[in-house]
Amino acid sequence: MDVREVRTPAEWDRCEEDWRRIAETSPHATVFQTWEWARAWWQHFGGRRRLWVLRFAQNGDTLGFAPLFLPPPGAPLRVARFIGTGGSDYLDLLAAPGHEADVSRAFRAFLGTRVGDWDWADLQQVRPEAAIAQEAGDGAGPVRVARWPGETCPFLALPADWEAFRKGLGKKLRGNIGYYERAAEKLYAVHGRLATAETLEADLEAFFELHQRRWNRRWLPGAFAARAARGFHADVAGRLLSRGWLRLHTLSLDGTVQAALYCFQFGGRCAYYLGGFEPEHARLSLGTILTARAIRHAIEADGAREFDFLRGDEPYKYGWGAQDRFNQRISVTRAGVRSRVMEASGRTMLRAEMALKGWMHRRHGARPAVKRGD
Repeated sequence: MDVREVRTPAEWDRCEEDWRRIAETSPHATVFQTWEWARAWWQHFGGRRRLWVLRFAQNGDTLGFAPLFLPPPGAPLRVARFIGTGGSDYLDLLAAPGHEADVSRAFRAFLGTRVGDWDWADLQQVRPEAAIAQEAGDGAGPVRVARWPGETCPFLALPADWEAFRKGLGKKLRGNIGYYERAAEKLYAVHGRLATAETLEADLEAFFELHQRRWNRRWLPGAFAARAARGFHADVAGRLLSRGWLRLHTLSLDGTVQAALYCFQFGGRCAYYLGGFEPEHARLSLGTILTARAIRHAIEADGAREFDFLRGDEPYKYGWGAQDRFNQRISVTRAGVRSRVMEASGRTMLRAEMALKGWMHRRHGARPAVKRGD
């Protein structure tokens, strides 16, 4: 298989048509592998990092991409990571249907020929069925592949209709959905909507503020404390909306947005990325009301097969009947002490990170909002 390196944004832009075609036909790609997400991420977070996209082709046909970046020039540690690392819940190679194993093998073989360009490939948030996980055994030769445990990503397998889903809920939650709706309607004029091109800017700003308010009350920074994070999501939300993939649900009380769910609909799955809720209305459980509405919309309007809660094992997700899926972290090392030392340091950092998240979970009853672009 022919492998070509793409090193500049201008070269990468010429890949857009093939990238879109593969992402939209692959059964394994998620919204985080789309052109819209990856290109916006690089625009807002690329900075001085070095673009390193690999394009895989055979007989003139493009079969896949490896969306990677390296640290800035002169960095002492050359760690290759997926574009989107930090703020994306699922990352992967991009491979045309039926060619996942071919692209994965070609990727590892290419890394073996370029061992002077990188020290360690730290590939995070990889789903079990991801293309990079195909043929990802230890192997032989100049590179070694290892799998580490990743984060929990609870999800719901959705039935064909809302009533079937509702009947499958626990009695308490099933009753609470109606109870909280009625309680809110007794006190306020309640209105829910999906963001449109006309409302997107205002709805996003309300969502950012609600999310930050909730987390700041716990003395945590929230996902949108940085200007770059807000800029990225304002950009990518517009791109996804134009493709019909954004589902930004809002709930207003007396004309003011008091709850928002930021979701994506792609490939038959609705992914719930983050939410924002006015703390003063906690007794009305606006999150329960809006989550029920989002799931119902996914079933009835989008025909979704799955509602994905994404990273984090917060207890509320299991109240909806969520099942666990576990991401993995794939570590690729080359021969030499330097690469192995970096991998060992990475393992130590992973253990410390998981311990910190466990402590935060016990202290605050929820995982901290850590979806960032860096």
